[in-house]
Amino acid sequence: MTFLPGCTRAAAVSALILVSVLLSASGCGGRREVRPEPQPAVLPTGPKVAVAPMENRTNDLSGSDIIRDAFVEGVARKGFAVMPVAESDRILRETLGISYGGQLPATSPEEVCKAVGVEAVFYGEVQEWSKTTTGIYNSSTVAAVFRMYRKDGKLLWEGSDRQVRQDVPSGGQNLGAEIIARAMGNLLLNPMTPHGRRVGWNIARKIPMGVLDNMVK
Repeated sequence: MTFLPGCTRAAAVSALILVSVLLSASGCGGRREVRPEPQPAVLPTGPKVAVAPMENRTNDLSGSDIIRDAFVEGVARKGFAVMPVAESDRILRETLGISYGGQLPATSPEEVCKAVGVEAVFYGEVQEWSKTTTGIYNSSTVAAVFRMYRKDGKLLWEGSDRQVRQDVPSGGQNLGAEIIARAMGNLLLNPMTPHGRRVGWNIARKIPMGVLDNMVK
């Protein structure tokens, strides 16, 4: 088979362009991609605090952990140096025999702060954690409160939040399919988790910045 000179030159040029593109994509024969060095994590410089186990007044055992974890994240964003809950829970369990929030009244905020070595402690309470699902009408309610005590036992702050969500099918020709879709969604997903996390975040956001100045004498 005979190739025309023009076609040969065009094929060669195309091959060179292809090789150049491949080399550039692989980083060979060209400048390497410059990646910025990761910035070191900025540690909170505020007073060291702890979040005690929450008292749960509901029948759902997972609610307190969901709300508490979100609250801890929010408190850290406020500038507090929050003690890891696993560490503070271990110390309270080993030193004061506190395993859950309902046991906290047997001691005092002063003792709790001294045991874990913090300037202040947050006590929390899950007040509502309920879900009603009928397929046609779905409702969920989450409510909680947190209180902040200084190491001398003084109550510095209290905040609460309540989230209610109600879902009702819009109706129309696809009402049956909508009801089935909502029922399947409730079986596969836990709609309570985002509500619980929102409650924790919302309460943490309410902590006034001035409370930091009142913590340290």
